[in-house]
Amino acid sequence: MLRARSSSLALAVALVAVGPLLSACTADEPTVALLVADGTDSSSRAVDVDVFTERVEATCDECRVRVYDAEGDADAQKSQARQAEATSADVVVVVPVEPDDLGTLTGSGLPVVSLGELVPGSDRHVGLRGGAVPSQSGSDLEAARDVLLGEEESMTYVPTRAMSERAADVAVAFLADAPAADGEVVDGVESWLYRDREVTVDSLTSVLVAQGVVDLDELCSGTTEKRCARLGLR
Repeated sequence: MLRARSSSLALAVALVAVGPLLSACTADEPTVALLVADGTDSSSRAVDVDVFTERVEATCDECRVRVYDAEGDADAQKSQARQAEATSADVVVVVPVEPDDLGTLTGSGLPVVSLGELVPGSDRHVGLRGGAVPSQSGSDLEAARDVLLGEEESMTYVPTRAMSERAADVAVAFLADAPAADGEVVDGVESWLYRDREVTVDSLTSVLVAQGVVDLDELCSGTTEKRCARLGLR
């Protein structure tokens, strides 16, 4: 399996949290295969593909990300897992459609990082302390506007950006054959677990806007403009 082996690279990966750039993994473009459950589903919040890709490329000059979108089809994802292995991916990060269906992937010898839900047999896992990522109807912006208008009492904030960046860091650590930042062992798997958070109208700006999840101008436009003014959000 392709690995990056320089000691300077290992040090850079160990310090990735403070932002150093990995100058070169290898000359052969180490590849991260990102298997996405359904990239067309705006309510899917386990991964932000753009954030993940940018993080990999920012921390490893020579690395590349190849994205496979199962579009909600478990059989398609199994086929994509085999394709990723056949095309010489060096590490797989998977947001599973059906976690229990990916035994072939985790038995392939490739390092596997499960993202969102835990895939049995994964080498490492990035997810939520509550287990599965909660579903919601529509995007975070749409859910926040529903809360603002009183159509919903609350929504659940999932730290998608942080999870995506962590999964990218873990994948690059595999490529560099270096340790990742300390996680915790859960069910025998080294894991990095985040907390979701219930957000009400009183915490929309302090959580969602402050975290950059939604933009205040978008939140307070059109049908929500007067409501924002009434609540003093603008």
